[in-house]
Amino acid sequence: MKISARSRLSRRDLVRQIGAAALALPMLELFAHQARAEERRSRYVVFIYTPDGVNQRAFWPTESNSKLTLSPILAPFAPFQDKLLVLGPQFAGDDPMMNTGLTYAVTPPQHQAPVCLAATDVKLPLRDQRTADNRIRSPSIDQVIAHAVTTDQPFSSLNFGLHPVGGDTPSDLHYGQDGIPLRRMDSADEVWNRLFASIVSGPSLEAGRALRKHSAVSDFLHARFAALSRNVSAADQQVLDKHLTDLRALEKRRLSAIRAPEGTDTCVHPPAPELSKDQVYVRTGADTEQLSPFFMDSIAAAFACNLTKVASVTFGYPGGGGEGGLRMPWLNFTDSLHSLSHHGRRPEKLERYARMHTWIASQIALLMKRLADTATADGSLLDHTTIYWFNRHGDGDTHSNYALPNVLLGGTGGYFKMGRLLKLPRTSPTQVLISIAHAMGVEVAKFGEGAHAASGDLTELRGPIV
Repeated sequence: MKISARSRLSRRDLVRQIGAAALALPMLELFAHQARAEERRSRYVVFIYTPDGVNQRAFWPTESNSKLTLSPILAPFAPFQDKLLVLGPQFAGDDPMMNTGLTYAVTPPQHQAPVCLAATDVKLPLRDQRTADNRIRSPSIDQVIAHAVTTDQPFSSLNFGLHPVGGDTPSDLHYGQDGIPLRRMDSADEVWNRLFASIVSGPSLEAGRALRKHSAVSDFLHARFAALSRNVSAADQQVLDKHLTDLRALEKRRLSAIRAPEGTDTCVHPPAPELSKDQVYVRTGADTEQLSPFFMDSIAAAFACNLTKVASVTFGYPGGGGEGGLRMPWLNFTDSLHSLSHHGRRPEKLERYARMHTWIASQIALLMKRLADTATADGSLLDHTTIYWFNRHGDGDTHSNYALPNVLLGGTGGYFKMGRLLKLPRTSPTQVLISIAHAMGVEVAKFGEGAHAASGDLTELRGPIV
């Protein structure tokens, strides 16, 4: 029925129109609900890996009357408690129940890291990790996300490692679209030279002119080498291609520094730490105390300077080969993380085991502070970042594959409901990976292989959308 401003509206017609409007309200509310959900997206993501499980009693927080009480290991997150989501197990007394919380459905080979972000069922052989070829069949979730969200950033992802390779247990985490592992930057010099050495700090007319001159040279070289491509060997062509690719990456880095994200503070790169080159200093892991803060500062700067949207940090390598894993001599003991993980319930080992993870948590909290201190047009970088701190094992002493001590941190763009302990039944960690992809606006229907594959996200992470 058509109603004009001049027509008379009978009582029957009025009731009919109100009824039609009432029927439409649920659909309108659904559209509004979906629209609000779509607005809530994370812009940046950081994956942080530690191997060898945790001291379970010192890790899990408690919750009473919706109030979260942080554990000793999680205490460094107190300033950001409203941006913490602990993915905990159900409990029986003081200990997590078997097969609760984040749990691998089928036990992967002990310690192997590739399952963490790739959810792969490939069983890689034990071999010297300095020369191992740890190829799998598919990409890791961080690279799936990076491939989808990278636009004008010069790096699709930035991967940092604190003594990430050692022993004979497969320690690769990040895999490209072809299943080939991606190496991690593990020195201050490499990070500085790759990210910041040639960055132009702040926008300026002279910077723009210099960039145009540099681009002109690169354009000339591309055209010149293209003309020569038919006259050089395949090996020489690969060398030329790599050189020109590096030139283009340099231009993008310089351009990103000039075009920092609108509304952010000035793009400022962190100073490189002056580290001892003494081999004992490096071999014992003493350099980690200075390297870790520099890596965290570099991630915050990379986001602020629009260098990437995806980053990762690895603390040590799995298993006890070589030097036995990550060490922290500044904590006044030299035990490796792996040796402490096999604590046998001995109090001194358990206490040191917890102290190592508390220090790692302090480094993640440092990253959160750096992101929180960087303002954007609508908050801070932390408000729009998702951080996932994950571990391959639950308890290192038993190599358990349940009660994985994984947490989400950051504002997540409002996508996840933070500030709580979420007690989970037996749940696939792969669902968390899918959920993080969705938080970044990347649609992933299914991920992983074999028993580690999962479909759909973990809806409990989101809570009610209002």
